[in-house]
Amino acid sequence: MESNQNVIKDFYKQLFDQELKTVFTERTPSEMMNSEIDTDGWFCWKPVDGTFDVNNYRDIEKKIHIEFLKSFIEWHKLYFFLDCDCSLIRLPHSSPSEPLKEITDNLDNDVAKDLILLRIYPFGQDGNDIGLLVFDGRYATSDNEFPIRIYDYDYNGDIEGLSEIIFSSFPKLLECISYFLQEIKTRKDYEIIPDFFNIDPSGAGKTGVDYWLEQIAMAKGNDDFLGN
Repeated sequence: MESNQNVIKDFYKQLFDQELKTVFTERTPSEMMNSEIDTDGWFCWKPVDGTFDVNNYRDIEKKIHIEFLKSFIEWHKLYFFLDCDCSLIRLPHSSPSEPLKEITDNLDNDVAKDLILLRIYPFGQDGNDIGLLVFDGRYATSDNEFPIRIYDYDYNGDIEGLSEIIFSSFPKLLECISYFLQEIKTRKDYEIIPDFFNIDPSGAGKTGVDYWLEQIAMAKGNDDFLGN
């Protein structure tokens, strides 16, 4: 548990070291505003300590008939934060004015409902708008630490849209993305991703290799196209 806590804290350290900006809405908590609103409606935000407890997540589990990972709950409830776009992936942010809305939105749609019946639980999106990040809950694991796959939107709930495992666990996802957020300040994304294979050898570095090689090729192609 202690190691997971360290991984979670390091993730937030790297996330909060980025430029924290989002669009103002009438639901934006005033205590999280860290600047005036600019002419385009954007403002800088700051995190605040979370106040949700495990029971808030248990209520969703009972209502939607899913199972959350222990590490995912520990991660999500630590802070309120208004954006969690990490370039390669987008994770559910958290606002005190809209309790757990991002999490429930990921689960309350027709595709998600079909996947939940198969014990596949959506919780985020990939960075290229190809599909959903999902926990594969079809096999029992300690503390529900399910492996992570991508589900392709085009398959509309059919199991054939499920990728190979791209991260072996949620803590390994956090480790890889923390590393990415730190390294992207000085390196290209396609230079950083291969290091995931060593950080998560039983997930990204095993079953996830082909997926990540495709992401590397795509990122390199985009970079070459832009002449960077």
